[in-house]
Amino acid sequence: MNEGKAREQISRGDRAASLLRDELLNEAFDKLETDFIQAWKSSSVEDSQNRERLYMLCQNLAAVKDYLEQVVTSGKLAKAQLDELQNRVKFEKRK
Repeated sequence: MNEGKAREQISRGDRAASLLRDELLNEAFDKLETDFIQAWKSSSVEDSQNRERLYMLCQNLAAVKDYLEQVVTSGKLAKAQLDELQNRVKFEKRK
């Protein structure tokens, strides 16, 4: 990985981490999940199509959270790789 790409991933990871810490975004995720589950629980036995839709909404909501967490992890890995690269360069200069 080159330095520019690593810095981009670090920046994206920082932004994703900020989103995951955002109180309003977390409130929205929690409310939507609660609303979807409540709607699923109160659906009629015959309304399988609506339950499937609610299930997919819950899965999609979880997928968004998982994606943000993956971006954070990628940013952390890129930071570690960039740090290692910079340490190697410093070491080589000392020789």
